Amino acid sequence: MRLFKLLIFLLLLPAVTSCSGRLPASAKYSRYYDFSAIKSYSTFDRNSAFSEYQNISDATRNSIELAIEQALDSLGYSYQSSEQADILISYHLINKSKELKKYNRGVSFCRPCLTLSDRDNRQKTWRMQPGSLILDVVSRDSHRSVWRSVYPLDIKEQDNSFEVQEKIQTVIKHMLTSFPLHASPS
Repeated sequence: MRLFKLLIFLLLLPAVTSCSGRLPASAKYSRYYDFSAIKSYSTFDRNSAFSEYQNISDATRNSIELAIEQALDSLGYSYQSSEQADILISYHLINKSKELKKYNRGVSFCRPCLTLSDRDNRQKTWRMQPGSLILDVVSRDSHRSVWRSVYPLDIKEQDNSFEVQEKIQTVIKHMLTSFPLHASPS
């Protein structure tokens, strides 16, 4: 009986440790942006130039945008039209370097303008590997990225739509743990 219990424990150990072994999500942000003023958000309209930054399916876009909305709503922010929102949320699935360069220009990403959050001060660079997801908070006024997080999404070809959606939701929620919550809306 002891041997059986030990065998079960050893079989379950990788599953338990893999869930708790998630790398911390890192983020860079502008120290000059007033995050406390943020009350509402929006994503870019589908007919905007943003849609041209990468070639991903509508189903993947829907999953990403739904996960963004759920995560930000749970933090107390409200969804508004892109014309009325305080910030715009942008995202990019890293695939090709040319797409990433085009995306970075589209969100006016300025690497030196964003500093690492205090808890990420040891990490100097991100792993910008294919399959990773980038989330940007873009100032509606300046159309410049003021916060960015990058995290591996790890979608596999054999994943079904439910598994893909679950991975997207988990990763986005995890990424937003690095959002400057000290400035969350009141």
